[in-house]
Order: sequence, then structure tokens, then C-alpha cells
Amino acid sequence: EGELDVYFVTVVAYVLLHEKRFNLSAENKQKLNDFLAAWKSTYKLANDPSTRTSIAIDNKDDAKDALIEVLSDVYGDIPESVLNNQDRATLRIKAGSDTTRTPAPKPTTKPIGTIDHSKRLEHTIHFMDSDKSGSGKPDGVHGCELWYKIGEAPTTIDDLRYLATDTKTPYVHQFKLEDAGKIVWYWLRWINTRGEVGPWSEPISATIPG
Repeated sequence: EGELDVYFVTVVAYVLLHEKRFNLSAENKQKLNDFLAAWKSTYKLANDPSTRTSIAIDNKDDAKDALIEVLSDVYGDIPESVLNNQDRATLRIKAGSDTTRTPAPKPTTKPIGTIDHSKRLEHTIHFMDSDKSGSGKPDGVHGCELWYKIGEAPTTIDDLRYLATDTKTPYVHQFKLEDAGKIVWYWLRWINTRGEVGPWSEPISATIPG
């Protein structure tokens, strides 16, 4: 991944330098800056023997996936007519390749969620696609949205609080000591790269172990 690290730093700087010519949106510009910073931080932690843990490695992999995804979006927005030989060599886009993205479809399937509550004050939430047994998420999906409620079972989305959007299963939800013994309910749904969401999963729940 050392070569990939150099590539990330090089191409993000190059795209930002030519942002107007490359038709870079304000949203993707912010993502490039944020995701590159996340990659640098997590890559360093994951490669330092004193901080290299399974969580550090997972965070590094998530940061890598996020940065690759936004770079794919950025390259898809670049008009073919503006690309020169230097652009192609730096960004590693082959001549004659189609940089136009195929829009990600709106999710139509549901996540299937399970909860591992074997650790104190933690829920580890695993998810996979209802139509792809064993697969974390369907094609074109950015991640899984997780919403939750502590206490009685929720009846509408208004009862829930947003928890996270996880790009890679599982997600670890940690609690405070005063929450021990309470029941937590979760609703999950897929979200694609355009922010479109799919249908809700079946509710899942577990007690917070103390």
C-alpha cells in the first residue's frame, strides 16, 4: 500500500490544481480533502507497530475504500475532451477509456442484521444483503445506514436516532456504563453513492451487556 499512498497524495493534489478544468464539484472537493486526511491518519496508525490493531487496520481499509470511491466519482465527472496525455499518465486513465459513470441504482433490497452482544457495553452489528447471502452489501451501494433507539420498540423513523453509515461490516456500537441492561433497537437500510436509500430492514434488538 506504500505505492497506493503515493498515488493518493499525488492525484488528489493534481485534481485540486486543475479543479476548474476537471469540473470538480464543491462536494467532491471537500470529500477529497477530508478522505485524504483520514487515509493519511489511519494509514500511519495501521503501519506503526505500536498502534497497529485490528481496529486500526479496519479504519485504514474503510478510509481507502472511501477515497477510491470519491476518486472514481471525480474521474467520472471529468469531460473526456479536456484530458491530455499528462492527465492520463498522472491519474492512470487509459486513452480511449470512458470516464462517464453509470449512475448507481437506487437500492431495492434490505440489509439483514445480526447483533453480537458478547462484550461488555458493546454491540457488534453485522449486516449482509438479503439477496446476496454472505455478501456485505449489494453492487452500487455506498454503505449501510444504522439507526437506533434505546428502550421501547420504535414504531416510526421519528422514534430513531441516526447512528452511522458503515461502508464495511461489522459496526461496533459502544455504550456508557449507565446504559447497561437496557434494550437497543436497530433499523438498517442501504444507501448508494448518490444518497438514495433503500427499504428498511427487519428490526433487530439486543440488551446492552453490563
